[in-house]
Amino acid sequence: MANEPTTLEFSAPSPRSAEFEQWAALMEQTYFPLTLAPITEAPTFGRVTSGMLPGAPDCSFTALAGGNQEFRRTKADVARASEEYLLASIQVSGQARLTQDGRSVLLQPGDMTFTDTSMPSLWNDSMAYEQVLVRVPMRVLREQPGLGRIRIPTATAIAPESPAGVVANYFRDLARIRESSPDQADILAGSALDLLGSAVLLASGAEPVDTPADALSREHVLVYLRKRCTDPELTVDEIAGACHISRRTLFRLFDGSGDTLNTTLRRLRVRHALKMLARNNTQSPAIVAFASGFASERQFYRVFRQETGMTPRAYRQAQH
Repeated sequence: MANEPTTLEFSAPSPRSAEFEQWAALMEQTYFPLTLAPITEAPTFGRVTSGMLPGAPDCSFTALAGGNQEFRRTKADVARASEEYLLASIQVSGQARLTQDGRSVLLQPGDMTFTDTSMPSLWNDSMAYEQVLVRVPMRVLREQPGLGRIRIPTATAIAPESPAGVVANYFRDLARIRESSPDQADILAGSALDLLGSAVLLASGAEPVDTPADALSREHVLVYLRKRCTDPELTVDEIAGACHISRRTLFRLFDGSGDTLNTTLRRLRVRHALKMLARNNTQSPAIVAFASGFASERQFYRVFRQETGMTPRAYRQAQH
């Protein structure tokens, strides 16, 4: 992924042991403030493999396994949090029950559900389970087309055979590929944030923000931009010509989507810079800037800070 995934494991013969307390602290560090407790007095165990989604600041991707645990997010936990997240949970094996906002859902293998961390919630797992979890800051999710004010359907099972369930299968396969081929998983994860946004939109039942033709045309443009975003001399005319549309149509495709064409291109360049900074701690900021498509190092610093809230140097230090 955008950084090398890290795997940590624990087992405790007693749920009241120091090992369990350490595991509880790790869970809070990995996700957000929560209260972890054993369900029974039986032994407990857990394993988490965590990493970040490439090019998506503060978006994490984890594979979690364990048993005999209850994850409770109380009002006090919500109040302690500095950031609100959407958590997409895909059940791989076993069962888990999520209760939130007056609803309760029992997840079976293949199901996906959403948790809004701005509200209290309760997770109860089976004695042995596996999940894949995608954690996205709400501020990032709300920037996705059509999701600015949409009501997110929490604690609702999304079946694997449903349209939104296709995205659940994608994340489950992505976790599997990451175990053996991290570099290939990195490439496949490039559209993860866009796909998750589409899943939320489909699960909510909201009307698409575009006509099918517009959506297809914009996706064509996005594919081209992802390939050419590192070219500092890329022009609007070149983009329009390569995608066989007029300049006017090109700009219209991004109207109402929450991002202008220039903003989209800028963010793609920042995503590329994030990958370079995370993978290599010796390249100068100037090299990263020009290799990511920025016209100058000064522009790179300004845009990078606008998009991430950090300087390139601070981001690199946080990754290494």
